[in-house]
Amino acid sequence: MMACKLIPKRANWVAFIYTVLVSYACNGFYMGNKKHRYSTGEEIYARVNSLTSIETALPFSYYSLPYCRPCRQIKRSVENLGQLLMRDQIHNSPYRSRMNVNESVFLCTTSPLSEHEVELLKQRTRDLYQVNMILDNLPAMRFAKGNGIKIQWTGFPVGYALPNSNEDYIINHLKFRVLVHEYEGASVLIIGTGEEGMGVIPDAEKKQP
Repeated sequence: MMACKLIPKRANWVAFIYTVLVSYACNGFYMGNKKHRYSTGEEIYARVNSLTSIETALPFSYYSLPYCRPCRQIKRSVENLGQLLMRDQIHNSPYRSRMNVNESVFLCTTSPLSEHEVELLKQRTRDLYQVNMILDNLPAMRFAKGNGIKIQWTGFPVGYALPNSNEDYIINHLKFRVLVHEYEGASVLIIGTGEEGMGVIPDAEKKQP
């Protein structure tokens, strides 16, 4: 028989009450996590999050850079507890799509950039800042393959600089791929998102195998 130390009855009651309280606290509804069922053709807008960098610990608002803006006004989204703790800055965006409808071209803006805006984009590029987007409370992921390994991470870079060159390339158009689950009725549920940030590719790079 294994000997064990007796625990007072009062301690048992305290432990039991604590367990019950914890279980009720965990079994709750967390705002922002409820999934929405969409109908075919229904409009859905991506949201934008803070710009983040692995080089610095300082996040910036998405609209601190001269990106395309919504037609009306910029609105900050109500964050859930996790987003508040992460100090996310989530706003609406002009990036619109329609559920289960393929669209090839969606032009957001053609506004020219000022010299100050160009320098700001270059600086964020050199500081390795990433653009983060959200669709239906799911982070947009980027996928790449290298040496037979599939890599995925959130966001896409503001831009990139070619090796041994002073030229900076800013990613100026996006390609989204949305994974959905179709129900027996007409509703659709988003189960995954992906994005590709693309910019101008120099002719010299195009010729490389």
